[in-house]
Amino acid sequence: MAMGFIREVTIATTEREQLIDLTPHIQAIVTELGIKDGFVCVYVPHTSAAVSIHREVDVADRPRLDEMLDRINPDPATPHYTKAALVAPTEVLIVKDGKLVMDDDQRVYFYEFDGPKQRRIIVYVTD
Repeated sequence: MAMGFIREVTIATTEREQLIDLTPHIQAIVTELGIKDGFVCVYVPHTSAAVSIHREVDVADRPRLDEMLDRINPDPATPHYTKAALVAPTEVLIVKDGKLVMDDDQRVYFYEFDGPKQRRIIVYVTD
């Protein structure tokens, strides 16, 4: 019988718009629960924040990411939930042999669009 577990990750963002790598937090939860094969759902319950899986963003790539997001929502007077709605509040991952199934250069990122704030990320893991 499959079992589901809910864990919460709390982070404090420090900038108005910020990108935070959640991958180590999520893998730690999978390891803590001893999940060998299963699924992980990552949910961000905030209207001005989001989550996305994509290739690792290094310092050189960050300005291009900011430019892309500014093109989506170029008016600083518009609500920040516009960007969050375009990125997404959820992601689903697969766990195999106790590890997240991801390419070597993929990461799970939390997007802050209206910080700094204290934020919650809900992680549901099932085997």
